[in-house]
Amino acid sequence: MKVSYLAKEITIKQIQIIKLLFDKEYLQKDLQEELAMTAPNLHYHLSRLEKANLIKKETLHKVGNAKINQISLNPASRQQVRQILGYKTKHFTLLTGFGTLDIGYKIPDEVYRLLKKNYYPVSRIICFTSQDALEKRKKHQESENLLDIDKYYEFPYDDYRNIESEFFKKVEHIISEEMKEADIIIDLTPISKLFSLKLLELANKYRLPCVYCGKDKNGKHKLLSMSNMKIKGKIKQFN
Repeated sequence: MKVSYLAKEITIKQIQIIKLLFDKEYLQKDLQEELAMTAPNLHYHLSRLEKANLIKKETLHKVGNAKINQISLNPASRQQVRQILGYKTKHFTLLTGFGTLDIGYKIPDEVYRLLKKNYYPVSRIICFTSQDALEKRKKHQESENLLDIDKYYEFPYDDYRNIESEFFKKVEHIISEEMKEADIIIDLTPISKLFSLKLLELANKYRLPCVYCGKDKNGKHKLLSMSNMKIKGKIKQFN
């Protein structure tokens, strides 16, 4: 029996495999036992899933022809797998941010408003910012009726311009953790060019929709889809 998904065919047995991997990684032999499946049969299904980029296989040890493989869900396909499994997310999360420049503290509110206008049901907002930018937003919070942000990630502003900073070390893990419970949309507008490029790189990797908040000829904010913008490779130091 097969289920058709995005012009690809995935078997019920393969759905059982990715359902198990959605929650945790498995050693291949443990996965075989869990599924009560023969080794050749499991190898066939894993090869098909790996070819479709839905899972990852890592060889931990090798002795002669014998291998100990660890099987995990491909993090870049987590949202796709969620759709295949029919898992409904509790919420959609907007990942955005703001700095101190001018009225940049309003970026989360503008992007949220435009997404809502375009029927994108965001119910959670997380922001990257700096301490001084957060203080500036809080000063205007009540008087300008700004949105309540669900979670802030604070880094010094210079971290957003330094590829070796704590921000660059942690941002992928932060996005990966958020993806466990929600579909993510990334806002490329705020903070710094390097910040935007890094988020675009991760949006490419995890196949996440991303937007940019620009302005039209009348000076009104306008949302631009950046989902088809691609970065090849990873951002690294210039040599």
